[in-house]
Amino acid sequence: MAKIDSYSTAVPSENDLLLGSDSDAANATKNFTVKSLRDYMITSVVPATATSTGISGTIAYDASYMYICVAANTWKRVAIAAW
Repeated sequence: MAKIDSYSTAVPSENDLLLGSDSDAANATKNFTVKSLRDYMITSVVPATATSTGISGTIAYDASYMYICVAANTWKRVAIAAW
């Protein structure tokens, strides 16, 4: 059996690999980079409505709001402003 060690760096780089599973493919193990997950989970493509298609945990933003998908196809938003 393979040994899994703790991560030795405080901040991972964009090209570091992460292991994950894909629930749409019978939980097949997949490799992801830190950058690919960041680009997937944080986006400037905002939902059109509170019930737009979305995956829980996704964060989107524009000049006025930050949007968080809190459950499948369920978005919440909060206004942002300079301070």
